Amino acid sequence: MNRDRIRKVSLVGLLILAFTAFVYFAMIRQQSRHEVALGQAATEKDVYYCPMHKTYHSDKPGNCPICSMKLVKLEGPGTATAAEVAAKVEPNTGAAAAAPIPSPPSQDNAIFVPPEKQQLIGMRSVPAVMGTLTKDIRIVGKVSYDETRLTHIHSKVSGYIEEVFADSVGKPVRAGDPLFTIYSPDLVATEQDFLLALKSRDLLRTSTVASAAQGSENLIAAARERLRLWDVTDQEIQRLETEGKMKRAIAVYSPVSGVVMERAAYHHGTFVDPSKDLFTIVDLSRVWVLGEAYETDLPFIRTGQAADIELPYSGGGRKMRGRVDFIYPFLDPKSRTAQVRMEFANPDLSLKPEMFTNISMSVSVGWQLLVPQDAVMDTGSEQYVFIDKGDGYVQPRKVKVSAEAGEKVGIEQGLKPGERVVTAANFVVDSESRLKGALAGMGSPSQAPASTGSGRSRPFQLRFSIRRPPKPE
Repeated sequence: MNRDRIRKVSLVGLLILAFTAFVYFAMIRQQSRHEVALGQAATEKDVYYCPMHKTYHSDKPGNCPICSMKLVKLEGPGTATAAEVAAKVEPNTGAAAAAPIPSPPSQDNAIFVPPEKQQLIGMRSVPAVMGTLTKDIRIVGKVSYDETRLTHIHSKVSGYIEEVFADSVGKPVRAGDPLFTIYSPDLVATEQDFLLALKSRDLLRTSTVASAAQGSENLIAAARERLRLWDVTDQEIQRLETEGKMKRAIAVYSPVSGVVMERAAYHHGTFVDPSKDLFTIVDLSRVWVLGEAYETDLPFIRTGQAADIELPYSGGGRKMRGRVDFIYPFLDPKSRTAQVRMEFANPDLSLKPEMFTNISMSVSVGWQLLVPQDAVMDTGSEQYVFIDKGDGYVQPRKVKVSAEAGEKVGIEQGLKPGERVVTAANFVVDSESRLKGALAGMGSPSQAPASTGSGRSRPFQLRFSIRRPPKPE
């Protein structure tokens, strides 16, 4: 009896144990299926990570909360989690493992730059657009007097200065104002001859001999003409003829309006002759501005072109407009500049000779293809740009530059409107040693490089790493 009872109890225990094990394994299997489903759902979600901080990841785009860098979307099939990607680093460098390289474009010598590397080096690209290129030329100039408005005053006869009216340098004079008076023996003798000729005409007016009367008229005309040649005015000659009195000192008048720049007639009794320059008078109502233009700017400067000047101390408040009058046909061997002469109206005499000015000219180079200046790499003998082909690929291409104006450069050959060119971090891309082989395969500026052979060449992939300095012990 006892044995049968023991057997029954043992059988019941085995059955309970088997049922418990079945339930336990069923629960484990269900949990495994649930975890697999969750893993697949997590895999299907987009994963974003920070190129600088690989440990940070997110399921939506945005900026890294640590460094504010834009998050990069993880590309490539079969991605498990962002944590696994962040754990993949190249040995001995600390840089993230390269993402799967997409298929290269149809052109050869393309360079692959992963998106995270573009973020690190700050690479940007903009499209080439058509526009008007305006070149701004800025040079320094100096105000000078107009040499065609310069007048030198000489005495036509030898004599002695009696009185000086223009008695200081800088004094303004008008046309017809007296400058000085002069006593000349020759001039006094001519006046006497003129008065005698007048008296002879009065005496011979009633003469029956016609030749005698005509001879007196000829003497009067000759004396009058001699006085005119010695700069005696018609009013002074008329006074002699009316009053019949000789004048000891004759006044010399200014023929022009202007400012006295130099004078040699100082005081009473100074002897002068026709060879002596007594006064220099300049008309400052129009002045010249002489600018020094570099030889690289000379092809863009034309006679008659508009020019603006600004005085350095005016603070940009006042500008004056003039025009280019003459371009000197030689260069200064020391400064390698050519002198450009511009003409400006100066009614209020605000422009004074020897003043320094800032000159600006805007020259339209024409309608052409434009790119930013930092997009063009110049080796000295040739220029090239990097074309953004998309998917992380950039392609070097030779171009021909027409002109530069400020931050824009005109492209004459090698580029089409709408093509995107790299404008930042060109020096980093160009410094890569493997780029030499790509540049060697570039075509002419007129056309993009064509593929050689049936297969595609292996693209260049730029790798960048950041090494941190060792911590001090």
